[in-house]
Amino acid sequence: MIGLATAAFFMAWAIGANDSAKAVGTAVGAGVIGFKRAVLIIAVFTTIGALLGGSSVSGTISSLAAGLSGGEVALTLLSAALAVTVASLWGNPISTTQSVIGALVGASLAVDLSVDWSTVVKIVLAWFVSPVVAGILAIAIYFVYKPIMRRIKCLKNLELTQKWLVFLASAYAAFNLGTNELANVVGLSGSGVDWRFFLAVSLAFGALTFSREVIMTVGRDIAPLGPTSAFASQFGAALSVTLANLFGLPVSSGQAIVGAISGLALYKGEKVNREVLIGIVKSWVRAPLSAGFIAYLMVLLFSAAGF
Repeated sequence: MIGLATAAFFMAWAIGANDSAKAVGTAVGAGVIGFKRAVLIIAVFTTIGALLGGSSVSGTISSLAAGLSGGEVALTLLSAALAVTVASLWGNPISTTQSVIGALVGASLAVDLSVDWSTVVKIVLAWFVSPVVAGILAIAIYFVYKPIMRRIKCLKNLELTQKWLVFLASAYAAFNLGTNELANVVGLSGSGVDWRFFLAVSLAFGALTFSREVIMTVGRDIAPLGPTSAFASQFGAALSVTLANLFGLPVSSGQAIVGAISGLALYKGEKVNREVLIGIVKSWVRAPLSAGFIAYLMVLLFSAAGF
């Protein structure tokens, strides 16, 4: 179906435009990796994640879409992608996962389908837990990692070690992007190897063309980041997303990285930009509500028109 394929491409592109910041924002903000190299990391490791993982998350999303037609699923993806794109225009790192879930609920209500509220509640609870867990993990990693780095006396070796660790953390987070966020689109639109690869390329294209503002918000505007903080925050956030994936829960890597950066900054006694943080949290609330509202209206209008 051309409509579903187009909507899936748009959603994957929107994920690349917004969620790429959660994978490489700390690395770019700390000055460890340049923007172009960051996009290359996204392209390679998101593709690997999309091809090798995501089955449990895809299954959870597919179950929430049960009963929706191909056209209604296309409208759901389109609604979520529109909400994410508007947020990206403002440089806000919102949750694409929340947008998809909100759109699914809105579409289901529009056609009088029963919503699996128990699954939705579990997912929403995970959204609240993931940034807290990410913050705790980031602090724990920093607590262990910082003394080890102090033992390296050679400045050149220290810089090289920090760069490689930040790179590995970013690659790990990009892999999670494929197994978690992109799995939302896979669960709604198809699961073939060729299709997963197409969506991964679409995501990389979104990262290349439209992600810089959101990357700067995550990596520069929330709190000051050095290489050590960048690694601990990124790795802690990635670990929390992996834990959620083990339970098949489509959590937000955006919430995880914001929780990790903020939690670690507070632990270190550094200043957190409250204005930016409040704006991000507000966008987390608006994302599922606006996506759900758009999906509800679009599905209702198209159904009334006989499409």
